[in-house]
Amino acid sequence: MEKSIRDPHQSPNSNMKFRSILILFSIGVVITACNKNTSDDHSDYSIHTDTEYASAWRNDKLGLMVHFGLYSMLGGVYHDQPISKGYSEQIMAHAPIPAAEYKSMAASFNPTAWSADSIAQLAVRGGFKSVVITAKHHDGFNLYDSQFSDFTITKATPFKRDIIKEMSEACSNAGLRFGVYYSLIDWNTPEGATTISTHNADTIAPTLHTLNLNQIRELCTNYGNLSEIWFDMGSLTISQSKEIRALVKDLQPDCMISGRLGNGQGDFVVLGDNQLVDYKIETPWQAVASIHKETWGYRSWQTPPNVEVVSQEILTNLTKAVFRGGNYLLNIGPKGDGSIVAAEKQIISKIGDWLTLHGEAIYHTRPFYIGEKNWGACTYNPPYIYAHVLKSPDEGKLIFYGLKGDFVTASTLLPPYHPITATRDGSTTIFDLGMAPLSFSPSTIFRIEQNQPDIPTPAKLNYANTQNKYELTYHNANLSWSEDGANYYATTPSVVAMSWDMAAPKEVPYEVLVYYTQQEKNKIVNLTINGHTEKLDLSKYKTFRQTDASNAAIPSNVYTQGPYSGLNMDSHPGPLSWAYAGEPWGQNGVNWKEVLNLEQGNFIDLKPEPMQSYYYLVSVLAYKPLNWIVALGSDDAFQAWLNGKLIHSSGYPQAESNVVFLDIPFEGETNALIIKHLNVKGDFKTFYSFLVDQIRFEKEVSFDKFIPQAINHVSLTLANPDHPTESLGTPNIKIVIQQKKK
Repeated sequence: MEKSIRDPHQSPNSNMKFRSILILFSIGVVITACNKNTSDDHSDYSIHTDTEYASAWRNDKLGLMVHFGLYSMLGGVYHDQPISKGYSEQIMAHAPIPAAEYKSMAASFNPTAWSADSIAQLAVRGGFKSVVITAKHHDGFNLYDSQFSDFTITKATPFKRDIIKEMSEACSNAGLRFGVYYSLIDWNTPEGATTISTHNADTIAPTLHTLNLNQIRELCTNYGNLSEIWFDMGSLTISQSKEIRALVKDLQPDCMISGRLGNGQGDFVVLGDNQLVDYKIETPWQAVASIHKETWGYRSWQTPPNVEVVSQEILTNLTKAVFRGGNYLLNIGPKGDGSIVAAEKQIISKIGDWLTLHGEAIYHTRPFYIGEKNWGACTYNPPYIYAHVLKSPDEGKLIFYGLKGDFVTASTLLPPYHPITATRDGSTTIFDLGMAPLSFSPSTIFRIEQNQPDIPTPAKLNYANTQNKYELTYHNANLSWSEDGANYYATTPSVVAMSWDMAAPKEVPYEVLVYYTQQEKNKIVNLTINGHTEKLDLSKYKTFRQTDASNAAIPSNVYTQGPYSGLNMDSHPGPLSWAYAGEPWGQNGVNWKEVLNLEQGNFIDLKPEPMQSYYYLVSVLAYKPLNWIVALGSDDAFQAWLNGKLIHSSGYPQAESNVVFLDIPFEGETNALIIKHLNVKGDFKTFYSFLVDQIRFEKEVSFDKFIPQAINHVSLTLANPDHPTESLGTPNIKIVIQQKKK
């Protein structure tokens, strides 16, 4: 259970490529991010149209993962010693156990208490809609009858039964969807066995890749319809990831593929182990969690969980995942004899009890366009809005902006159905909870029924400026988020779409102009206005304008801190809002060190070890507020903050030379530009330059019809994205809508 690390595939001539890009000002690809405040967020659902099978997968909401294998027999113990390092399903690596000895243990694996029907019935009892089981984990042991391996439950054990076949049939009989987990690394195969490493994210040898393809073909051919295939581990090349995706889609076109396949070839984002994001993700995604956070496979000496506490924690996280647009996959680890741990049964039963009463507010819902509040958030399945109240709201009232539909009923979801009253004040709707009892185990849910599906009033409206122009930019857009990244340690948010709502244009002819920089040049995007879409080729433009260099922002020397171990992109040793070279920074009060003899455009070559990161600080003086295009580059993941605001985030380089041109809005003072560069594995290079031609391109749009005195909707997406989570990569684009000149 770890995310895969993408091989950077750096060319030996990458230094020359970086220099060429600075000279030619050609485009890199950027994943941008900013403060992810979801309050009163209005999402444009027309941007994200699921396929039928993706929609069905998202409707499930809750799935059961089963970690079971040869490691279950050991129960986290080797030579009578508990192995506390790492997850117990990876005991071969953490004990460590020699490969030959580990393989010989299969002769003793006889899980006579295993019952696929019991697992399926437990899932049904818990309100789960699917089961995903480990067909093969990192140890290379197969729970099915693979003709491409002798290390299988049917050949190497006295049990002899094909557990994957049994689980597939049991799920079919129980009305559950069925999926398999498959590890792309293998510590035990003669076909290029993966070397055990500290992070289990090694490259896949060509012979192992061939084995993986053969076994994936078996799983997609012999075990019925798969709802999902849950790939894990490995640092695949782009061609390896694409080849695996093509194989799965050829054999099982409706099977959802986990994002841990890497290189953007998954159908859904998978968060880190036991991780939950605090913002809404628009593309299909899944939170994956284990009842025992310390392990996924069975651990005999694990302290039993507090059933009540853990049940409530899981239900709270399930609720949050759902109203942020995701699914929840919960893991159990049966014992070595195949029986289910008693505490896990009890927890799943409690989950089922709650879902029996509250399931309509979970299943088949989507996040309501009104975002999270201090009390919770809403799910939506027309004509019903479900308000999930996780804590007491201010003054006992739920306050919504922009609801338009009339309300038929509004009450608690459960009997005796305490009614709540609704009043309107302009565009604001206030629901007074009155004497309705509130219970936070984990929530009290209110069901609001409308007489027609709600057509929202956007919380964020864009008005014409003093020049009677609408200027639509990244900074005033509604941002649609997904997740993208290199590996388990360096996954970051990515913007996949931007949208705007224009307020009350006049009844006059308008023209639409698009301005952009070398960052956006050569992209092909869809600009949609009130349902009318125009494909824009940004390599073709009307003209360009160049800013006078005498107005330049003036950077200081570069200062650095590090290296810091690990690649966590969400935590930092010090505040990002401000830093000064002459003052200590971070918890340990370390001073920033100047990078000596560095000229702009040259490489900062500090040679961190793999899985390490550095921070860089540049103080930028601007005599007045201005936008200045800056080139930032790295052959690995990096992020950038201006005065504490995240202005760029890239989980991994999208091309061999990852140069990003950012049109940065500097304030008329000294600005703090902080950059974090991460080194996934070797060959680390990074640079920055303010010596970039300030070129901005202009392109005309043919569409010119707007609805007068009404809200007009504008959105921007990639015309042909390579995958659902591909970054829009247009941080500098500006759409200007102005009255036509006579």
